[in-house]
Amino acid sequence: MTEPAAPANILKWVNEQYPRPALDPVWLRDCCSWIASSYSLSPTDFPQFSSHVTSQFLQSSLADSALPNTGLPQNIRTIKRARLTGHPCLVEIRAISDIGISAFSLMNVRQNRMDRADLAGLVREDEEDAEEDEGPVPRYPRGMLRLELSDGFTTVEAVEYRAIPQLELGVTPLGYKILLKDVQIRRGVIFLEPQTIELKGHQTEDHEVMQDEIFLRSLRRRLG
Repeated sequence: MTEPAAPANILKWVNEQYPRPALDPVWLRDCCSWIASSYSLSPTDFPQFSSHVTSQFLQSSLADSALPNTGLPQNIRTIKRARLTGHPCLVEIRAISDIGISAFSLMNVRQNRMDRADLAGLVREDEEDAEEDEGPVPRYPRGMLRLELSDGFTTVEAVEYRAIPQLELGVTPLGYKILLKDVQIRRGVIFLEPQTIELKGHQTEDHEVMQDEIFLRSLRRRLG
């Protein structure tokens, strides 16, 4: 017996809020069933129900929740100069680094952060002042962020053409969602500006656990 589709009011609302990429109807159906069971909610409780759907969607990997070839242009990496027109397109951060700071400097800061984390793990709970004496965890210097963005199936490089303070190396998690609106594309690279994006936030656990490994790999490539 075929399982019923997602409620029509939820399907309509999701398609209006996030038209690109298109949601996988099977994922949305299963998501709605889980919300109804876990929270004892009915789709007629629209504000609460839709809020849970949004949260689950933004925490998901778009490879799981979206349909292939319905988001970014498949040929985006070969586009010389254009704008991403049409409906806004939701993407997620798959990698983040900073091309405005030397790889050597970033590697040193990363090592200092790792050392601090290791030290904090050795501090007993009753030694409350021990970590305070070390000062705050070192932050990465800020230059120009480079991101890998994906709609779940097509991945593209993006650079911070104008500063976006809400995005920060070492703080912004992988899986973080961004809505692209009329962004510039030059030689297959998206140029990010505050006025052409909408930050939706959240993270995807499966991606986030790999962040340091992906970051370290990118630094080693730059260092040769």
